[in-house]
Amino acid sequence: FFNVFLCAFFLQAFFSCNKGDNPAGCIAETGDVTAVTAFAAEISGYCHQKNIEGLSVTFGIEYTDSDLTRNAIVLYASEIDGNGLFSVDVENLNPGTEYFYRTFVLYNRAYSFGNVESFTTLAHPEPEKTDLGTGVKWASFNISTSAPADYGKYYSWGENKTKSFYAWESYKWNADDVASQELGGSWRTPTAEEFDGLVSCCYWQWFEDYRNSGVKGYVVYKAKNDGDRGKRNSETISATYSPDNDTHIFLPAAGYASKDEFIDIGSNGNYWTSTPSPSDPKSAYYIYFDSENINAGECEELYYGQSIRPVSD
Repeated sequence: FFNVFLCAFFLQAFFSCNKGDNPAGCIAETGDVTAVTAFAAEISGYCHQKNIEGLSVTFGIEYTDSDLTRNAIVLYASEIDGNGLFSVDVENLNPGTEYFYRTFVLYNRAYSFGNVESFTTLAHPEPEKTDLGTGVKWASFNISTSAPADYGKYYSWGENKTKSFYAWESYKWNADDVASQELGGSWRTPTAEEFDGLVSCCYWQWFEDYRNSGVKGYVVYKAKNDGDRGKRNSETISATYSPDNDTHIFLPAAGYASKDEFIDIGSNGNYWTSTPSPSDPKSAYYIYFDSENINAGECEELYYGQSIRPVSD
């Protein structure tokens, strides 16, 4: 795989360039898609070069889940082999979604494009259902990932797609449940009451390095005794707990997204509930935690990008 440099912009920028015959004879050909998962893929392309020695040529792929003639994300490949083959890794894709793509070669403001092709990402992997004694089953990992220690993507409240900018001007004012849409069945985003139950019924232990993953966050155990319920990092609990032996979920400290920044990754966890604020239509309940505090009773403005941990009945 080759390193890539990510640049997202509207495709209209291409139309300010000459789209006639490429003067360097650098002809693009769209290649295959491999290593497709629910969230990523590898796309290859070819540059059939003529008289290219000494020329400054760039190449890569563009893709979108809508219309390549209107809006596309562009990935520039940094290397090409002796046969003119290059490859880029595409990440942060949405599960079960059709994407359109093509390759391009650029020399002296003139483009050559390959044919438009398409591929569809796999369905969202279904997490394990973990019974922590709270009345619902908790997913073993966040939405838009497949491993307990992965952060997953960040969603504004009620939206079902991620974005590059989290603010009121980009908020869609939807009321979707991305957990229900991606996983189906009885999966959904937990209510504020259900997150309250997770805090009050379980034993929480902060980990600086969960199972050698390098990821910080809370291991939330099913309490072995009533006296251990609602405690965290406590030396007064009645039993010993270990993520290797005891029923638990892990909530990574994924931070949150605001505007184009990802904030407090590794120190804070911010997870949406499905419960809107009864007094403020622009906010909803969420759970916040750091290594010393856990709070499931406050609201946050809807446009922030936060993690989602699904539950199932």
